[in-house]
Amino acid sequence: MTDKLSYNDSGNLNASADGDGAGSARDEPPPYSSEPDASPPRWQPQFEDLTTESLQRLSTETRKPLDPPPECFSTPTPLRIGSHGFLPFIIPSLSEKLTDGFRVLYPRGLLEKHGITRDDWVRFLEDLIIAARLSAQGQSAVGARIPARVFTIRGPFIMSLVGTAYDAVFARGPLREVKALLSVWNESAFERRKLRVSLHVREDGGKKSGYYLLVESL
Repeated sequence: MTDKLSYNDSGNLNASADGDGAGSARDEPPPYSSEPDASPPRWQPQFEDLTTESLQRLSTETRKPLDPPPECFSTPTPLRIGSHGFLPFIIPSLSEKLTDGFRVLYPRGLLEKHGITRDDWVRFLEDLIIAARLSAQGQSAVGARIPARVFTIRGPFIMSLVGTAYDAVFARGPLREVKALLSVWNESAFERRKLRVSLHVREDGGKKSGYYLLVESL
């Protein structure tokens, strides 16, 4: 059996078989195949790696997070901050243990627009490392806060209760302590500058292999 070649009115090639007119297997259209994945690789900013320098500094310093408070907690927010100014990026932990800390990576050209300087960002990442290490020693870097309140009683008497800071009476693990410190930084510095940082578990093959910080522009 031979194929007869002919063209239809649209100029496309037709193929038909002699005999009963049934098309041969070669007449069947080729199976559908999707195009190869041409999506771009995962985006990451241009980082300045300050990990070695930072870890060396922490090996000799004895400071605590939030003491004194970071400057960016009190500096004004820039007047104009664009929303969704950059794609989310991650800062990986150095190991599966939070006490080993995160890579101290500064994304050039991104955070300055939100009013976060290089020193602010390094201080933030170092504070997370210190908080995890203190927690492993049974100390709370964040502690608890009682807000100052003023209670007024009818008449000439005024009673005031001044809030005080104190360490938590129970020991928090490194994970809870780091999350607590993250909340302080988000509420005091990042969110009003249209930034947010969250902590996530990194998995490889379904098993925990560490952590990472997800940095987003709101």
